[in-house]
Amino acid sequence: MPIWEVELPQNTVAELQNSFDLGPIIDDAGRRFLIERAVDKIGALKVIVYSDEHPPPHFLVKCSEGSCRFEIDDCSPLDDGLKKFRRNIKAWHKQNRQVLIDAWNESRPSDCPVGEFREKG
Repeated sequence: MPIWEVELPQNTVAELQNSFDLGPIIDDAGRRFLIERAVDKIGALKVIVYSDEHPPPHFLVKCSEGSCRFEIDDCSPLDDGLKKFRRNIKAWHKQNRQVLIDAWNESRPSDCPVGEFREKG
């Protein structure tokens, strides 16, 4: 079965790249490790939604630091990767959740067992 990547608007991915470039967010107030900002640069960042996937609806963040899948609903991680940047991704998700939902819903093939995104509960 072929895997199809769905492209998100470049400006949404650029927002997450900019957040990564500033360094990991270390608390809910948005503070960062400034030392890491100077020495840690993330390259080749991609945010991917696949068109024919398994539940739950999710997206993949992939970069030179590794990768991790996150639920579209609440940004819960589905893997162990990118722990250092989870708060960055969560903050980005909060601003771009609808973009991810739209990308997921618009890319579902007619025979997709998961179907469109639905709110939990």
